[in-house]
Amino acid sequence: MIKADCILHEFLSRILDDRFFSDIQITRAYPKAVKPTILKNIAVAVGIKSIELDENSINDNVKAGSFSIFTDIFLPFAYDKTVPESIVFRICRDVSDFNIVSIQISEIKADSLVGCYVMRAVFTFNNELSFGGNDDE
Repeated sequence: MIKADCILHEFLSRILDDRFFSDIQITRAYPKAVKPTILKNIAVAVGIKSIELDENSINDNVKAGSFSIFTDIFLPFAYDKTVPESIVFRICRDVSDFNIVSIQISEIKADSLVGCYVMRAVFTFNNELSFGGNDDE
């Protein structure tokens, strides 16, 4: 079971605990904007895309459902364009016990607004979600 208010924190902490990401900036996603400087290193922005509950509840405080988390991978133009795929597969490994049910990966595209390549991956998971209540207060 995952507490709904901790989904993003849990996802991020799994990634940050992996030494593979030690040289990659991992951050919560913010709206895209023009970057005043050129990106020199790889960055990954993570955010919640959606949370959907199934009709059948498990009990009063726990619901079954799915949630999707997106990762926007920003790659400076000088890097090998296969790096984002390696990042996605490593994230899969780190969060596999969340019960991954689908992964959608966009093609890598040059983005002139942020001045680098960008690839989005959306991870969808099925799990029990807790929204608080007697046991979580």
